[in-house]
Amino acid sequence: MSNKNGYRNIYKLGFIFIFLVLPLASLMLSVVTDIFIHSIQIPKKLLSDIEGTVSVLDNSGKVVKQISSDTARIQLPVKLNEMGPHLPTVTIALEDHRFNNHDGIDRKAIIGAAIRNLKHRNQLSGASTITQQTIKLATKRTKRSIENKISETLLAMKLERIWSKNQILEAYLNQLDYGNRRLGPESAAQTYFGKNASELTLGESIFLAGLPQSPTNFNPWSRWKNAHKKYLRSIDRLEELNIINSSTSKRLIDFPPTIIKSTPPSIANDYVNLIPKEIIKSCKGKKLPTFLDLSLQEHADSILKKRLEILNRHLIDNAAMVVIDNSNGAVLAVSSVSRKTQGAEEDYNAALVWRHAGSTLKPFIYLLGIEEGSLNAASLLPDTQDSVPNKFHAYEPENFNRSFNGPTRLRDALACSLNIPAVYALSITGARAGFDYLTRFGFDTKETIDQLGAGFVLGNRKIRLIDIAAAYSNLSRSGIKLSPKFTKDQSSSPERIASKNAVDIITDILCDNDARSEAFGINSPLHFSDHRVAVKTGTSSSFRDAWTVGYNRDYTVAVWFGNLSGKTMNGTLTTESAAPAWNEMMTHLIKKRHARPLELPNLKLRKIDSITGLLPSRHTKQTINEFFTEETVPVKNSSSFYDKSGNLILDKNYTKWCLSNHNHLNAKVRKNLSQKLNIISPSDGSIFIIDTNIPRDQQTIPLLSNEKHTQWYLNGSPIKDDYFQLVPGIHTIEAAWNGKRGISKIKVR
Repeated sequence: MSNKNGYRNIYKLGFIFIFLVLPLASLMLSVVTDIFIHSIQIPKKLLSDIEGTVSVLDNSGKVVKQISSDTARIQLPVKLNEMGPHLPTVTIALEDHRFNNHDGIDRKAIIGAAIRNLKHRNQLSGASTITQQTIKLATKRTKRSIENKISETLLAMKLERIWSKNQILEAYLNQLDYGNRRLGPESAAQTYFGKNASELTLGESIFLAGLPQSPTNFNPWSRWKNAHKKYLRSIDRLEELNIINSSTSKRLIDFPPTIIKSTPPSIANDYVNLIPKEIIKSCKGKKLPTFLDLSLQEHADSILKKRLEILNRHLIDNAAMVVIDNSNGAVLAVSSVSRKTQGAEEDYNAALVWRHAGSTLKPFIYLLGIEEGSLNAASLLPDTQDSVPNKFHAYEPENFNRSFNGPTRLRDALACSLNIPAVYALSITGARAGFDYLTRFGFDTKETIDQLGAGFVLGNRKIRLIDIAAAYSNLSRSGIKLSPKFTKDQSSSPERIASKNAVDIITDILCDNDARSEAFGINSPLHFSDHRVAVKTGTSSSFRDAWTVGYNRDYTVAVWFGNLSGKTMNGTLTTESAAPAWNEMMTHLIKKRHARPLELPNLKLRKIDSITGLLPSRHTKQTINEFFTEETVPVKNSSSFYDKSGNLILDKNYTKWCLSNHNHLNAKVRKNLSQKLNIISPSDGSIFIIDTNIPRDQQTIPLLSNEKHTQWYLNGSPIKDDYFQLVPGIHTIEAAWNGKRGISKIKVR
């Protein structure tokens, strides 16, 4: 009986252990496991977008450059359905054939691995599922340890609870290392087969699926035999798992895939280098659409290379071109070409290099004067050796041809790019005001007005080609500023930075073939007989820089020629270098892109005296038509410039000129004019309009007389400064010097 009772107790204990203790322990283990799984955090890398390679696209969607990650790896994340029909299936079969049936851990594989580890006295080898490998790749753990293994197991189980199998597989494949610094199937497919992952054949998919197991050992470029052997073993395994049949297996063995060596595209680097770095960084491995017009880019490269070869004897090594779409400020092409094939110069983007501006900034100084009402297109500016104001100290500008034209209307001065009238205009607007005005158009510099002096208007200020192109593009929109854009997700809010009427006058002058013919001839590269296009050239001192920039309604083209080394160009004129290249591109845009010509300004057209710029008088010998804003239409005739006999009489700024052989007008200096105190700015009767879009403290007019030491009064009260900030109302400006007085009455509204 005792034996029977003993057996009964054993049965009872066994029953309790099997049916009560074990389930309870299993339940407690499950609860504890659930608690751990709930508490742990999924690696942040899995929860955020993959910061892979940025694929830069042109405006047609073609990849022109791939910008690798900080680790210099090419990674092109794609969705699972973009990896083709074979690669995901093959990868599961070879790496984790029970993937679709487990909860993150493969218990059968673990038991098998444990047996192998005990047999061979290894530790923790094998049995990792795709889910576990996904965790491992995300955490970048390389050290094998019990702690890491447990962590990966728990994280894998959690990932299986919150993600679908497709999500896990997609994350896994996009992180896999396929060798040669290619991560993910898309970059691998492009590198080894020259196609997208979606186009992979079964054989190509099998070949790729084997590489991540040992990317270095199976490198198809350097260790083809090893890679091929792995390919054959993978085929055997797939046949064993009934993924493929024997006939398919034989075909795959007989016709293995052809491996190529494809490098990432790298086209239009000069353009890509201008894309803001923060935009590229924020793209996070996605495709980045740009405004790059690849055909236009290639045409620009061709034009510059051809022109450099033509100018070979002139010792010019570098050239650059920028093309902008005026409708939206989009940059379509950026070309930087070097004749040198070795050295640092080849890698420089000349569109970003700071160079002396030459005469390209002159239009903006004249624009300021017209906008504030102190100048108009017919304003008479002295082009003489005596006309540069004393406030510019020892600065003595001279014209390119070292001649003096005497009285010159603003239109002719700008069209022929005369230096002395430009400096004189700067004395009217104020050098500091002119310098600050340029910043509205996007010009920036570390140099100050005190460092540069008045010479900045003639080109001692440094600019970049991309900035001058953007500034002239703003002129094409009649003073509406749009920052240059490179990518389609860049935003740019339109901003009026200059008066439309004032800009339209400057544009009309820059279109005037007749006005510039005296300086450039009638057959220069700047001349378009049947298409209104505005254009300006510039040449820096010692022939170090040659510029040409111009625009029609649709496009702005800016060109620079020079030497990044700083050496001179052997006396090369702009009309021989930058201008022909500009002409060729503009002609292409007109004929091939149907670019539209600029329209005539919708302004008042008045007949004026061709010499004085005032209304005709009985002594006027020739008249011309000129555009004026409503505020600057002349009200005086030219009679005060002629004596009774019809001889031209000028002020003291022309004293030396009248006595020189440059005096082609037989003009004389009015003897008593120097005894009179004249207010040059603001002129009597001027009307100024406050622009609400411009900060009030930036809207000033200079106070300028024909004497150096002048005391100024505003409405009877003395003024310390030599400028007047615009205030609505009618004002009396008074100048006093040496007992003499001058009065100018103006209106501000």
